[in-house]
Amino acid sequence: MERSDKREVHTCTTPALRDKEIKELIALLSEQEQLKAEAEAAKKDLELARAEKAETSRRLAKTEENELEPLKGDILWLNECGIASVTESVLNSEELDKTVAHLLVAAQNDGYPQGYAECSHHVVNALKLDRDTSKSATHGVNTNVALVAAKTKKFNLQLPIMDLINAALQSKDHVAQLKEIFPDREEDEDEYLA
Repeated sequence: MERSDKREVHTCTTPALRDKEIKELIALLSEQEQLKAEAEAAKKDLELARAEKAETSRRLAKTEENELEPLKGDILWLNECGIASVTESVLNSEELDKTVAHLLVAAQNDGYPQGYAECSHHVVNALKLDRDTSKSATHGVNTNVALVAAKTKKFNLQLPIMDLINAALQSKDHVAQLKEIFPDREEDEDEYLA
């Protein structure tokens, strides 16, 4: 009988174990379905994030393109017109022309008496003459002071066009300011691009 009691207990336990196993399997299945639903939701979220990233990248590229286009135009104007305009305006300025002309005249004026005195000195020494050069027109003439003054003026030269250019370069949109200073160059650029 003992054997049959054991069998009954085992038989009785088996449905209870089965019920327990079934409950566990149902719980596992429910958990798996929940994980599957969460995975699907995460997959949808990931696809949505990818789509948002693609849209953001497209908008960023468009914004960069819109912002870079004017810069490309500014760089083209600077290369084609702006640098040449600045250079020409400085080189062709009346103030620079006058200062350089004054410097050349001062150098020539200084060079003539200095050169005459040097030449006279060489001739007197070479020919072993005792010649008095104190009566020459260039004797004692000191033109070096005028030359030094002309050089100083040249090195300290202030050009009005450079003041305008410097002010333009300090502004936020310096190319637009330069185009205002050199409007004829902007027209040249339009003709060049057409």
